[in-house]
Amino acid sequence: MSHQPIEGAPLLEIEDLAVTFYTPRGTVRAVRDASLTLHRGELVGLVGESGCGKSTLAFAVMGYLPGTAEVGGSLRFEGRDIARMSEPELRELRGNRIAMVYQDPATSLTPTMRVGAQIAEVLREHLGMSAEQARERTVELFESVRLADPGAVGMRFPHELSGGQQQRVVIAMALACDPDLLIMDEPTTGLDVTTEATILDLIADLKTRVNAGILYVSHNLGVIARVADRVVVMYAGQTIEEAAVRDLFKNPRHPYTAGLLSCVPKPLAESGAVTKLTAIPGSVYPAGEEGVDACLFADRCPSVRDACRSEAPPMAPTDVGSSSRCLFWADVRPEIWATGEEREETPAANGAEEVLTAKSLRRFYGKWKRKYIFFGPRVQPPVRAVSDVDFKVGRGRTLGIVGESGSGKTTLARAIVGLVPLTGGATVLHGEELERDVDDRTRGQQAAMRMVFQNPTASLNPRMPVRHAILRSLKKFTGLNSRERRERAVELMEAVGLSAVYLDRRPDELSGGQQQRVALAGAFAGNADVIVADEAVSALDVSVQAQVLNLLKEHQREKGASYIFISHDLGVVRYVSDEILVLYAGHVAECGPADDVLAAPSHPYTEALLSAAPVPDPDAEPTRIRLEGAVPTLREAFKGCCFAGRCPRKIGPICDDTPPPARVGPSSPEHLIYCHIPVDELAEMQRSGVGLR
Repeated sequence: MSHQPIEGAPLLEIEDLAVTFYTPRGTVRAVRDASLTLHRGELVGLVGESGCGKSTLAFAVMGYLPGTAEVGGSLRFEGRDIARMSEPELRELRGNRIAMVYQDPATSLTPTMRVGAQIAEVLREHLGMSAEQARERTVELFESVRLADPGAVGMRFPHELSGGQQQRVVIAMALACDPDLLIMDEPTTGLDVTTEATILDLIADLKTRVNAGILYVSHNLGVIARVADRVVVMYAGQTIEEAAVRDLFKNPRHPYTAGLLSCVPKPLAESGAVTKLTAIPGSVYPAGEEGVDACLFADRCPSVRDACRSEAPPMAPTDVGSSSRCLFWADVRPEIWATGEEREETPAANGAEEVLTAKSLRRFYGKWKRKYIFFGPRVQPPVRAVSDVDFKVGRGRTLGIVGESGSGKTTLARAIVGLVPLTGGATVLHGEELERDVDDRTRGQQAAMRMVFQNPTASLNPRMPVRHAILRSLKKFTGLNSRERRERAVELMEAVGLSAVYLDRRPDELSGGQQQRVALAGAFAGNADVIVADEAVSALDVSVQAQVLNLLKEHQREKGASYIFISHDLGVVRYVSDEILVLYAGHVAECGPADDVLAAPSHPYTEALLSAAPVPDPDAEPTRIRLEGAVPTLREAFKGCCFAGRCPRKIGPICDDTPPPARVGPSSPEHLIYCHIPVDELAEMQRSGVGLR
């Protein structure tokens, strides 16, 4: 039986929420004491470290908690208690009135069902649409999230889409019924910055267009600064600060919030130096521990006092109109964390040993198809995922690879390590050309190159404790005995911010960020010469991300390891990379030293990527360069510039008909920009902001 909403009630009201799981390994207090209110037309950002209870709170709102969970406190939607709703009432709400976008798109989509049919099913179930109406609405939804070829993409299965494309399908599914309450759990984690900017525009439009309330769970403070009206910070299952977005970023009133803000990569200093990230030491207060009569952040706080260890602080109002769970909120300043220490740089590339070289790498999928299968004219060419890519990686150096989803970054990474065979070109490691298939490579070559995958859930065996992933690598690639392997596994887990107790847990008992840290520990296990990291920190919150990025640089200095680092977060790429390669539609658009690539002049595509990157400052003036359409489907070879169809600085037919020359940047002969516009003209356009079409 359906109940009417209570007049004047907030859209969502959570008060003193506690969620406890009883498992064979003990009690897990996922949420201890959380409260927040969300009104129509409002977007509330929910931030905090991995494992602090953000996703559990979101699942509690959906009523998706298992029977082993004990829920305390109150959780009301339009004044109605969700915990007391019947299963039919919950089904009526889910997908229709309340929708959720999950963190991992691969597990949100049915692998044996075409993605268009999955969205059409939602439309028929909740809105009663006919099959034809559902098909038309599905195409509209795919267009709204900027999927290439929206009329045909619905016929694909999830495994035929990139991670970013899968996430856009999931977002389209959540938006299908124009929900009143939209819960977004890390919705743009797998998206490149241009798609992320488009999705954030879409979310802002949804909030105003249908007067929806949005609970946005994210570790990306730049995204939160851009879209949120208010921000709620969680730590160890507690809400510890709530403030308007500008007050939180400008005047944090909890040491933990100030610490999170200090973990974000900073802009370049005037000297060109990179400021070392400040990481919050230790890890989140364990969910298995009982609550204590003290501040749960005390052991990690840089300004802890005796009272913090003997008194549990309540949520209290502050001088800026926010609320803070800190006894000494008036003394909180950003300076309690920031050090301003310059990051130690790796040696210059000149004269450095070349560890890995790629020569004209190509990877095509499929073959030419003929009109009548075995004979007749050729009607459909293969998919050109990677075309003629060259690069070099020196010892102890990092090559960053950036580009939109579908540009070929992951395919390139998999081809380098031999997981997909190259169609053409060669990969050379320590002067020896590698076999195209990893199974044909020697044991030494396999040990010398490891990969961290974009999706940690899919890269870990769901039936085995996570120690299996690390111990297996140690057994295969090192000469350690059983005891030494166990000790080394503990060291690796601690190095990525996890205690030894996590070794005995299965992947489904870990959050997405914790799974990614396990994957990184496994990559370090064999002391590889080259580590290929595909979105290795995209699932991590900013505090753990800072720990891991500093760990990567430290490991590089100590072991001389080389990295190929793929990411859509340009701030992270700048922090870790010595050289950057910008990939578009399987082609190199720009490459060179990191400082040169990320400063004017740059390729118009690089300029668009930089303009779309979210900035962790609510007062930052957002740029409005938005690329129309999506990355081409890559079947036909390009006659001219690969970016001509979407370039905001296109100068004429020459861009469509003639391949662009490789122009040398003004600061380094290693900086190459593949563009028809002369470098000096390109620099003037980008400085003045004119010339955009």
